[in-house]
Amino acid sequence: MNKKYNYDEKSDSLFIQVKDGAEESFEEIVPGINVELNKKNEVIGIEILKASRFNKNLNNVIEVKNKC
Repeated sequence: MNKKYNYDEKSDSLFIQVKDGAEESFEEIVPGINVELNKKNEVIGIEILKASRFNKNLNNVIEVKNKC
């Protein structure tokens, strides 16, 4: 599976899909960063809230990386 990225500008959240599957639960590993888990407790995704604090032009960075 190719890694998939999605940045939602309105909610300022970045989701990075690590593995296919349905989310069963999530764990907040540090404030604003969650890992999503499947039924087997495997990480299937990472969600970063207030993601623009890491890069003000995050939407442009994601678009460029997806084109490569």
